[in-house]
Amino acid sequence: MTKIPLKEIIAAIDLNSKSLWDELDDEQRKALKSELWILNRYASSVKTNNTEQAQHYVLAVNEYFNKNWFELSKHPKLQWQLLCQANWDKKTVFYHEWIGLAGKKKGQGKKLKILESLYPDMKSDELELLAEINTSAEIKDIARQLGWEEKELKDL
Repeated sequence: MTKIPLKEIIAAIDLNSKSLWDELDDEQRKALKSELWILNRYASSVKTNNTEQAQHYVLAVNEYFNKNWFELSKHPKLQWQLLCQANWDKKTVFYHEWIGLAGKKKGQGKKLKILESLYPDMKSDELELLAEINTSAEIKDIARQLGWEEKELKDL
């Protein structure tokens, strides 16, 4: 069999197709294993007007797939299953954009500081993505929901 197109692999993640790994032949598994890091970059980002969905993918991929990457890289089937676990509702296929490795964008410094305080264990590229997809007001609202006082927000 041949390599599965990237669009189909990403759709399989959205549809929670954990069993796909077992359906692949050895050549396809090898190809998929080599693309897991690339899939991480795509799966983390969805193009949607729903902020909750966009945040879900960033946080879920980080929580399920990125944690303990080194140890898990020895178990590609488990990595695939964890990546599928980050789906939204098992039935909606999203358009996933590539997250580049570009530097920080202007105007995100304050948002990044708040996000770093809210999520100290999150990786910098994920914090940058959250800063990009959320407005300052949305980030401040999250901080307020987590018990931050107005004085703390003004200090940052």
